[in-house]
Amino acid sequence: MGKIFLAAALIVVVMFATYEKKVVYASEHFRDGTFHNLIETPNKGSGSKFLSIYRILFESGKFSPKETIKAHRINPVYANMNTGDTLQATWLGHASVMLKQGQTKIITDPVFSDRVSPISFLGPARYTDINPIEGVNIGYVDAVIISHNHYDHLDEKAIKALRERVGMFIVPLGVGQYLEKWGVDPLRIIELDWYQSVSMPNMKITATPALHRSGRGYYDTNKTLWASYVIETGGYRVFFSGDSGYMEQFKQIGHEFGPFDLSLMDIGAYNKKWPYSHMTPEQSVQASEDLGSRLVLPIHWGTFTLSEFYWKEPIERFTAAAHEKHLNYAAPEIGLPFTVGGAVPADRWWEKYK
Repeated sequence: MGKIFLAAALIVVVMFATYEKKVVYASEHFRDGTFHNLIETPNKGSGSKFLSIYRILFESGKFSPKETIKAHRINPVYANMNTGDTLQATWLGHASVMLKQGQTKIITDPVFSDRVSPISFLGPARYTDINPIEGVNIGYVDAVIISHNHYDHLDEKAIKALRERVGMFIVPLGVGQYLEKWGVDPLRIIELDWYQSVSMPNMKITATPALHRSGRGYYDTNKTLWASYVIETGGYRVFFSGDSGYMEQFKQIGHEFGPFDLSLMDIGAYNKKWPYSHMTPEQSVQASEDLGSRLVLPIHWGTFTLSEFYWKEPIERFTAAAHEKHLNYAAPEIGLPFTVGGAVPADRWWEKYK
């Protein structure tokens, strides 16, 4: 009875956890009050919202690691050093990656909360013992890039912790309202539609399509845009998938912007119930090929339980498919930086955990 009550309480919170402005956007992807994917994406077999929330709350243990995963805290000296001509990447867990090139520093989808939920004590809990950058003096961050407004990508705690040290927040259309509410100066927020770009010293960031959805409550579905990104810095090209199902547009993005020195690719949270929201690991390998990826960093796994598979299944399926396709990938431990074009971390560290 207690579990059912908690699940019901969370549903009530989710239903009303929305404060989006009523805005009409001058975008060809916005009509009838919501944003739309480039293809029709019906909601197939999503099942009961109550049942889904109940499983996330009370059955995630059978999909999660049996022990805490050790992450590596970022060294503040490294965080503030000049990397010269090299591009270096550090997976911070889930879809969060820190990119460093020369004196330029970029972070994607930072999440500091221990749970990705509208309620701080319920919902999917972090697997790792620490967040690699939380509480660390990482210095000035040139840009924080947000892919969409779901709780595991747009995190209030992270935005508030980083807001005074970030040059620009790059977000899809409509997402800026959350940052403003959390105290970010509107002059440091740039909202982009698909294929719009912003240029800053030593970098150019272009929002590109993704096959996904948005919403933080029951009544705000697709009221804000979602995006992938092309990041150009110091002569390097990086693709950040955000959350996306497989789509033919990966080939178009690869043709127009690729090849990519590094692609940050969503490999987790797939489910037969939402085929248009996330790729399977095998589809992520195919998408990486479509993009012309020279090196792939698999993301969106190993941090939170967000679907119904054992936690290490995504990386095992991804690496198997990547080997079959001869796709180069990096699989670092959370918090360990690596140099793009240098030695590739491929130690199967997840195998030491149950």
